[in-house]
Amino acid sequence: MTEKVDGIRWMIEELDSQIMDLIKKRMEAALKMGKTKVEKAMPVRNLRVEDEVIGRYTARADEAGISIEGATEIAQILIRESVEAQARLTRPMKMKKEVLIIGGAGQMGLWFARYMAMRGNDVKVYDPRPVKDYPHVTELAPAVKRADVIIIAVPISQAPGIIDRIVEAEPRGLVFDIMSVKEPLIPHLKRAVEEGLTVCSVHPMFGPSALSMYSRNIIVCDCGSHKAVEEFLPLVEGMGCNVTEMPLDEHDKLIAYVLGLSHAANIAFFETLRLSGTEFKSLEVIASTTFRNQATTSRKVARENPDLYYEIQHENPYTDLMLEQFQQALRAFKEAATDEEREKFIKIMKEGREYYGED
Repeated sequence: MTEKVDGIRWMIEELDSQIMDLIKKRMEAALKMGKTKVEKAMPVRNLRVEDEVIGRYTARADEAGISIEGATEIAQILIRESVEAQARLTRPMKMKKEVLIIGGAGQMGLWFARYMAMRGNDVKVYDPRPVKDYPHVTELAPAVKRADVIIIAVPISQAPGIIDRIVEAEPRGLVFDIMSVKEPLIPHLKRAVEEGLTVCSVHPMFGPSALSMYSRNIIVCDCGSHKAVEEFLPLVEGMGCNVTEMPLDEHDKLIAYVLGLSHAANIAFFETLRLSGTEFKSLEVIASTTFRNQATTSRKVARENPDLYYEIQHENPYTDLMLEQFQQALRAFKEAATDEEREKFIKIMKEGREYYGED
C-alpha cells in the first residue's frame, strides 16, 4: 500500500515539474512577445487577447476536472505574470527626457526613478540621502531649470514648501506630485499654474511593492493646466494601467473613502482583535474564509508605513465626515444585530447588495 501511495506521489511530483517547465516556456514566449511589443510600440495590455486566454482555459475546465472558477484563476495568474514581465522590459519613450525626482530616496520616489529609467530617461534624484544607481543632486534650483519632468515624491507635509521652491526656480518642464491627499497642496499648485507652470497632480493607487503599472489605477488631477495632463499621459501610455482624470477639488472626498475608510476599517479590525485579549494564532486555526480574507488584508495594512497612513487620515479635510459616517454605520449595525427582530439587519444587508448593484 505504501509503495503504491509513494508511486502516485512521485507521479504527481513529476507532473508538477512538467507543469513548471511548461510555465517557464510560456514565460519565455511571453517575453518574446513583450520584446515585439516594444519594437512595434504596441501597448503592454490587450484586453481582447486576455479574454481569449481565459476563454480557452474555461472551455477545457470540465475536461481537466476542475471548476470554471479554478480555470479562470489559473488563466488570470498566467496572464498577470506574463504581462508583468512584459511591463518590466525597457520601453524607451519617443524622446528621452531628463527627469528629476524630488524625494527619490523614499519608497515611491525610488519606484518612479526606476520606472522612468526603464522608459529610457535620464533620472536624477534630489534627496538628503543619495540613491544608488542615480546621480545625486545637491542644489534644487539648477536641477529644476534643466529638467523636462519633475516628480515630487516627498511626505505630504513637506510638499507645499517644495512646490513653492519649484515655482521660484521657474521650471520649463512638466511638474507633478504623487501625494495621497491634495488639500494642503491646492493653493500652491494653483499658484504655480497662475505663474505659468505646466503642473498637474497625480495619485498612483498602488504602493512601492507593485512590480509594474499593469492593471493598476492612476488618478490625474487637472490643476488648471490641461497641457500638463496631456504631457503626463504619454509617460504611462501603453503600460497597462487605468488612468482616471478628475478635477483637483474632487480628489480628497473620494480618497477619504477609497483609502481613508479602507485603512480605518482594517486598523479597527486588528485593534478589535487585540482588545479581545485572544492570541491571533488561536483565531487563525479556526478561521472562516471571510475571517481569513479580512485578516490577510488587515495584516498587510499593519505592516504599512504608519507615518504615511497618519498623514492620509490627518491631512484629508473629509476624514471627520468619513469617520462620523463610519461610526454611524457601526451604531446602526450594533442596533440591528442586538434587536430581537431581524428586519433591521436584513435591511442593511439588502441595501448593501443594492449599493453594489447586485440583485
